[in-house]
Amino acid sequence: MTRLRLVLVFAMILATVGVAPPARAGLLDSLLGGSSGEPTGASNEGTSTGACQPLTVPVVELGLGSCTGVFPGARVQSGSGSCTLNFLFKGSDGGRYMGTAGHCVLSTLPLSQDIGERVFAAGEGPEALDADGNRIGAFTYAIQQEPKDFGLIRLDDDVEASPVVAQFGGPTGVNDEISTEVTRLSLFGNPLGIGGPLAIGRSLLAVDGLRDPNTVAATGLALPGDSGGPVLDEQGRAVGVLTAIGLGAAETSGAGPILITRLSPQLEQAERAMGIDLTLQTAPRL
Repeated sequence: MTRLRLVLVFAMILATVGVAPPARAGLLDSLLGGSSGEPTGASNEGTSTGACQPLTVPVVELGLGSCTGVFPGARVQSGSGSCTLNFLFKGSDGGRYMGTAGHCVLSTLPLSQDIGERVFAAGEGPEALDADGNRIGAFTYAIQQEPKDFGLIRLDDDVEASPVVAQFGGPTGVNDEISTEVTRLSLFGNPLGIGGPLAIGRSLLAVDGLRDPNTVAATGLALPGDSGGPVLDEQGRAVGVLTAIGLGAAETSGAGPILITRLSPQLEQAERAMGIDLTLQTAPRL
């Protein structure tokens, strides 16, 4: 399939009509032929909050955050393609970990499912790069096994990182609520890589609410490159991680062309697999 045709296919998703097979929301470079449990607590101790100045265009509910570097919503590159970072965690082993989607490192095919779970020995995992191609660390954990799709990068000691979601602020904590009420959410990411070092924020709507402890279905705008991006509620609480777009997401969870995997169950699984506790690093809502 040519690059032009791929771009047209994904442009159709903008209208949120489910006409495509289930597709992971990341692996941008692969698609376009380029290279390249509840958390144990919440704290921002020992982390840099950074300086995020918002630039917003409310008419189209689009936001560009001017933060650069390693923060929720920033672009991350691996050998499998380009995705988005979500939240910053502090490990009981003294390490700092940044999340993304698991398929961003485990999969080289956009339609791959259920690859499994991997824990990489220290220093032996695939390298993670920022938007400019600079190394930020190495993957230490990844899972791509429905309904979980989550990965963790152990940041290098000399890499500065912020827990602050650009433009929006937070995460203020974790949302583990079960509710059938319509819920407005916010997604931050790098669709088609156009954000570069910035984060592009968009509104999503969970029409059926947060009824499932593992997944959330939503409608809104998401494209390849957004995978792994942080999804928050209106209070700034972390709801989960964007993982899939298209009709497959609607079939999986009952509504909407966007699939979000909730944070707590994935974090609990990662803690068991890695043998450490992980603490979400929080920040005030802007």
